[in-house]
Amino acid sequence: MSRYRVQITETSAVGVTENPWSVTRRVVDQADGGPCLRPVEVKANGQRRLIACGRRLPADRQCDACRVRVQVVEVRRVAE
Repeated sequence: MSRYRVQITETSAVGVTENPWSVTRRVVDQADGGPCLRPVEVKANGQRRLIACGRRLPADRQCDACRVRVQVVEVRRVAE
């Protein structure tokens, strides 16, 4: 499983609380997952091949090694 810890900075005009005009996302920490635990067989041009389930399946059906997790650690709101 790939994990990303993200810090978000939202910049908006003074007195505006909705719809910031600038959003910056910064990855604070990253940890990569291991090899795929449930590879998927793909057939193309008469050949069979195993690929990682993260490249083929939707997120809810991916194994823990392929699934991407994003954790927001801080949201800063700046008024300019």
